[in-house]
Amino acid sequence: MSQASEGSDQKLRRALTTTDLLMLSLGGIIGSGWLFAAAGASTLAGPAAIYSWIIGGLIVLVIALVFAELGGMIPRSGAIVRYGGYSHGSFAGYMFGWAYFLSAVSVPPIEAEAVITYAGTYVGGLVYPNGVLTGEGIILAMLLTAIFFVLNYVGIRVMGKANTGITWWKLIIPAVTIVALFAVGFNASNYSLATGFIPYGWPAVFSSISLAGIVFSYLGFRQALDYGGEAKTPQRSVPVATILSVLIGIVLYTLLQVAFIGHVIWPTGVTPGNWSALSGPIITAPFATAASAAGLVALTYVLYADAYISPSGTLNVYLGTSQRTLYGLATLRSLPKSLTKIHERFRIPVLPLVISVLVGFIFFAPFPSWYKLVGFISSSTVFTYIVGGSALMVFRKHAPELKRPFRLGGSGVIAPIAFIGASLIVYWSGWPIVGYVAAAIFLGLVVYGILAVTHKNDVINIFTKQALKAGAWVPAYIVSLVVLSYLGETDYGGIGVLNFPVDFVVVIIVGLIFYFWSVSSGYRTEEIEQMLARGSQFLAQKSPEGGPASQKSGEPQTKK
Repeated sequence: MSQASEGSDQKLRRALTTTDLLMLSLGGIIGSGWLFAAAGASTLAGPAAIYSWIIGGLIVLVIALVFAELGGMIPRSGAIVRYGGYSHGSFAGYMFGWAYFLSAVSVPPIEAEAVITYAGTYVGGLVYPNGVLTGEGIILAMLLTAIFFVLNYVGIRVMGKANTGITWWKLIIPAVTIVALFAVGFNASNYSLATGFIPYGWPAVFSSISLAGIVFSYLGFRQALDYGGEAKTPQRSVPVATILSVLIGIVLYTLLQVAFIGHVIWPTGVTPGNWSALSGPIITAPFATAASAAGLVALTYVLYADAYISPSGTLNVYLGTSQRTLYGLATLRSLPKSLTKIHERFRIPVLPLVISVLVGFIFFAPFPSWYKLVGFISSSTVFTYIVGGSALMVFRKHAPELKRPFRLGGSGVIAPIAFIGASLIVYWSGWPIVGYVAAAIFLGLVVYGILAVTHKNDVINIFTKQALKAGAWVPAYIVSLVVLSYLGETDYGGIGVLNFPVDFVVVIIVGLIFYFWSVSSGYRTEEIEQMLARGSQFLAQKSPEGGPASQKSGEPQTKK
C-alpha cells in the first residue's frame, strides 16, 4: 500500500455513525431478497425452507464474527478486498478482490431487475411470463441504476443519511407484513401435507441456501466493513453493526418464511404439497399476492410500493460497495492508482463509481432475471469470505500488536468453521454455477495482465516468488471446488460420484486441508509492516501479554 493510497484514505469523509453503519448493513440485507427468496426457497425445499434460513443465517453469522474482529482491527473503505492482500500478499489479495468486485458489481443489476419484475405485474411489456425482462424492461433497469449513480456521486454524507431513512422503511414494512399475515388467514395445514415437512430431502434444504437467494439476502452485512473507513468511530461501530445486522436478519427472514408458507394458495391444477409446481404471481410477487388473497388491500398496495423502495435502497448501497471495492484494490496497487483519486468536494473515489455502473450494465445481458443472477452472486460473494478465517489467524500469529477493539473468543475453532461454512455454501451453489464463477475469477488475471502492460508504472507485480508461494492455495482451492461440484450430488447439478452426505464429508475434509495450508502460508506483509511503522491508531495500547506497549506511537496524535 503506497503512501499516496494511504493519503487518499485520509481524505475520505468520516461522517457515518454506528447507526448509519448498521443501517447500511441492514439496507444490504433487506433488499430484493425479502421480496423473492421466501417463494424461491419454498419451491426448492417446501416448508423445510425454514431450516434453510436458520442454517444459512448461522453460517453467515460465524463468518460475520470473524470479519467483525478484522473490521474493527483494520477499518478501511473497501476493506474486505484488502484483507487477503494484507495476510497473504498481492496475488491472493488480487484474486479475492476481483471475485468480490464481481459479486458487488452484479448486485445493482439484480436489484433493478427486482423493481422492474414487480412493475411488470401491472405494466405490460416489461417482463416475459417466465420472469425475464424484455428490452424495454432492461432499459428501465439501467435508468434506475443511473439515478442512484447520481446519489452516490454527491457523496457519502447524503448517500448514508438517505440510506438510513430508506432502511427504517425497509425494516418496518416486513415487520408489519409478518404480523398481518399471522393475524389473517394463516393456513397451518400447509405444514402438515402428505408430502411432509421436508418433501425433497436434506440436499434440497442446503441447495436452497445458495440458489433461492437465502445467502444472497444475508450477505449485506459486509456493508459496515466496506464503509468502515468513512465511520466516525470505526473500531467500535464496525463490529457492532456487522454482528447485529446478521442477528436481525435471521429473525426477520425466518418469520417471513413461516408466514409465507402459511399463506400459499394452491393454484387450480396443482396438488397441495407440490411446492416445485408453484408459479405465476405467487412467484413473481409473493408477499403482495399473499396479502391480496388474505384481503389485506392496503398492505398489498404498500408491498407494491416497497417493491420499488427496498431493492432501490440496496441498489444504492451496492453501487457504493463496488465503487469501494475497486478503490480498495487500487490502494493495494493491483489496479492503477487513478482509481484512488478522491473528489475534492464530495470526498469519494469517482472513477471506480463510473466503472462500477458501466460493468453492472453488462450483467443485464447474460442474467436478465432475478432468479438467473442470484446463484452467481451468492457463490462469488461467499468465495471471497473464505479468506476471513484464514486472515484472522494469520494476523493473530504474525501481527499480534494490531489493536483489536473486538477480540473473537474461541477463534481457533470459529475460524476454520467459517472457512468450511463458506466452502459449503459455494459447493451448494452447484454445477455449473461454480464453474462459471471460477471462470470469471480467472478472467480477472487476464484483466490484470492487460493493466500491468498498459499501466506498468502504477500496477505492482503480483506474481513475485513470495506472493505466489503465499497465495498458491487460492487457485488450487478454486479448481478443487470446481471438481467437487462436478463430481457432487445430482441435486446440486453434479454427476453423482459423491452423493449426500458423503459429499459434505469430502468438502469438509478438503476444506480443512486448505484452511491449514492457507494459515501456514500467510505472513507479515509489507502493508502490515507499514501500518505498525507509522504508529497509527491500529497499534495496540498494550502488548499481547497485557503489559505496557513497547512504544507510545499507538496514542492519538495531537492536532497541530
